[in-house]
Amino acid sequence: MKLTEEQAKQYKKDGFLIIRNFNTTEEVDKVRGEMKKLIDELDTPSTISIFTTKEQDRKIDDYFLGSGDKIRYFFEKGAIEDGKLVVPKEMAFNKVGHALHDLNPKFEEFSYSQKIRDLIYSLGIYKKALSVQSMYIFKNQKIGGEVDIHQDSTFLHTTPLSTHAIWFAFEDSTVENGCLRGLPGSHTEGITKRFITDPNSVTGCSFTKLSEDKVYNKSDFVALECKKGDIILLDGSLVHYSEPNTSPNSRHAYTLHFIEGDNGVIYEKNNWLQSEKPFRVL
Repeated sequence: MKLTEEQAKQYKKDGFLIIRNFNTTEEVDKVRGEMKKLIDELDTPSTISIFTTKEQDRKIDDYFLGSGDKIRYFFEKGAIEDGKLVVPKEMAFNKVGHALHDLNPKFEEFSYSQKIRDLIYSLGIYKKALSVQSMYIFKNQKIGGEVDIHQDSTFLHTTPLSTHAIWFAFEDSTVENGCLRGLPGSHTEGITKRFITDPNSVTGCSFTKLSEDKVYNKSDFVALECKKGDIILLDGSLVHYSEPNTSPNSRHAYTLHFIEGDNGVIYEKNNWLQSEKPFRVL
């Protein structure tokens, strides 16, 4: 599925683009079923790693830092009290990452489909697109946490900037259950900071400023509501966030991130996400 000329123009203008009915119900349910199987078979890890976007430079642990080329499970903050689960296991996770696309056959088949290749290369910016990260995001009912205002290229930085993402709606994503919200046109202003490995930090990572932080008004953001099977194409410099999910309905989603692997583009060695193997070409 390639972008039309009008879609490409809209994406360049806004920094995001919703594409309806990109995946069939059967395609989505196949990988959702695989994630359910993974969770059902998972023994509660000895390392309980809670993922939150608040104070990341003070809450990152080795389990997270080593997940770039592995499949690891991160709990929701509201699911753990005194080191124990206080919700059913199937509701306890924030996300699973960050190499599902390479290490699980069903996710691999989904993530390297021809229609994804066609879409990404139709952007006209990639000569050699590399798949660098995947995440299964649960945003479970009642406890799904807020994702603070951020830019993806803060975390997956290249010189020059080349990060783009596809966000797949695996369930309906609404204002009520914490849909993505994007700031139209914000991708044109570059990024304000990077999240890098830092041997002088207690957690091993810290934020470094590239320019002064901007103050955003959440009323300027657009709610990117989606139906199951829709996708959102996201520029890595787009400023976006999501509200917590206090509704009775979960909001499962899946994301893939891509960078350019040619044309002299450099993926920095101090990005937090690293892999022992070269990133795979899409």
